[in-house]
Amino acid sequence: MLIRILTVDSIARPPVVPTPAAAQNEFGDSSVARRRSRRLLMVAVAFWVVPMVVISIMVFARPSKRTVIPLYREASTHWWSREPLYQGPGGMNYLPQFAILFTPFNRMPAPAGDILWRLLSAAVVATGLARVVRLRFETDWARWFLGATIIALPLCLGSLQTGQANALLGGVLLHAAGCLACRQWHRAAALIVLTLAIKPLGAVMVLLAPLVYVPLRWRIALGLVTLIALPLLFGPPAYVVAQYRDLGRNLRDCAAVSEHRFADLNGILRTFGTELPPQASTIARATAGLVTAALWWFGARRLREPLQAMWLHALATSYLMLFNPMNETNSYGILAPALGFWAVDWLSNPDSVHRGRVLGTMSLSMGVLPGMLRPWLGNSFALIWHPAMTLIFIVLLALFVWHQPATERLQPRCS
Repeated sequence: MLIRILTVDSIARPPVVPTPAAAQNEFGDSSVARRRSRRLLMVAVAFWVVPMVVISIMVFARPSKRTVIPLYREASTHWWSREPLYQGPGGMNYLPQFAILFTPFNRMPAPAGDILWRLLSAAVVATGLARVVRLRFETDWARWFLGATIIALPLCLGSLQTGQANALLGGVLLHAAGCLACRQWHRAAALIVLTLAIKPLGAVMVLLAPLVYVPLRWRIALGLVTLIALPLLFGPPAYVVAQYRDLGRNLRDCAAVSEHRFADLNGILRTFGTELPPQASTIARATAGLVTAALWWFGARRLREPLQAMWLHALATSYLMLFNPMNETNSYGILAPALGFWAVDWLSNPDSVHRGRVLGTMSLSMGVLPGMLRPWLGNSFALIWHPAMTLIFIVLLALFVWHQPATERLQPRCS
């Protein structure tokens, strides 16, 4: 029903370029349209603010319930105490740079630092989503931002509630896509390198983006050198080298994890009593990476901005969901904005309204159904449903791109 509301009247009609008189009849005058847009924007913002207020109250009342932030605090404390950062897949699994970046929040007392970390993550996601939607819909963008928020937010709440870095990673990826669409190469490169500092999962965007966006190549290379050298400013060289060495071992251990609590493709297989062995999983990830790169190259020739950048965003986030061996159900908050963006993009076009409704329903089901079914199915439902929905999303999106003719790349108007 919610998805149908988004497609009433103006979405179901073929787009027309209104004459001044028609615009006067529909909206009264430009001030009425602006007030309408502001009201819609305020509603969209409220959708983000209200849950974060509730989450903040919950964290204030019970700081240690359903949170991963103690792991982040421990890593930051260990860094400044020159203690080992890594104790296996159950502990710190990020680059040493994350322990440094988290320092301001660690220096703040709990729960103030914990709440601020969550609020920052939510703000980055919300503003990133608003940015890419506004690039796509220069007029009436507030309406579509509201629609994308309704579709994406439920799937984001898990990461925001637990304070996982997934939420911040997802937001930075959105802002990076916005910069790419506007050809803001320095900012885009800086944000893409920052994703790697937030989580090693950022490596997917680091590898994919320069394949098409050639101006990124030397900028990202320089950014990576800077990122690697950064810990040397905050620790003795011997200690830094030791942490990098431990990081390599830790990532290898993470790649071999076979517990039945992760929502990647192996999560589906494990539910039915089988799985890919570690070597086969590595081959599958590498093969899928090559296929993803080929899809990115193919689609980039057929899409104008910002759809080109959001095609990259969708491919990168979907790959992470399906082939990260330690992908949790909360990690799908990284994918959620892609689902929201493409759903409203399709809803806005009379030729793809039904596809948009399907995608919006899929995203809402991922955000709502696991909690509803957990008393009976535990977490098993999400371990199957989330990767299955991701596969369907990629198929729908690939079919959409396949039917687009090769086109001249045009740059949207960027503020």
